[in-house]
Amino acid sequence: MLFTRDLIIRKSIIEDIDYFYEWEVKPEVSNFFSIDTNQTYDTVVRTFIHDDEDDFKRQYTIILKETDEPIGRIVLNDINTGWKAEIFRIYIGALPLRGKGYGKQAMQALMKLAFEEWNIERLYLDHYTGNPAAHLYQSLGFQYEGVLRRSCRKNGKLHDVHLMSMLKDEYFAQV
Repeated sequence: MLFTRDLIIRKSIIEDIDYFYEWEVKPEVSNFFSIDTNQTYDTVVRTFIHDDEDDFKRQYTIILKETDEPIGRIVLNDINTGWKAEIFRIYIGALPLRGKGYGKQAMQALMKLAFEEWNIERLYLDHYTGNPAAHLYQSLGFQYEGVLRRSCRKNGKLHDVHLMSMLKDEYFAQV
């Protein structure tokens, strides 16, 4: 488990799927992810189970300490301890709680986990053009590496994604 001032970030459990589905059908959440508009509940369940069985992925649920309620989700991918990890998906799904700094706290906790506990060299992510979270990533020290053209599919359409990363020495230079 990870702890911040306001959050508990714990391993996701099967009971969290109802929250994930509820959040991911909202355009405000799914617009900037490769989540199809018509994603079904069964798809969320199958994806959760598949990812849970993958040794190179981790799924976390973001809990607000004050209410002990789930407010968001994190999926890490391509985890190779001592080398690299990808922040595949992170969001605050409880819409009234957006813009309150919880996403930043969750990102900082992930960065600490990756660089200080897993001893990785590179933490990376990508985002769709126009994703408002891009400003947050930059403010935390992530740097742009380029654009992966037509690299992501959503609703049958291909999208460009912007690749960002942070290296271990960059992380430790700012903490």
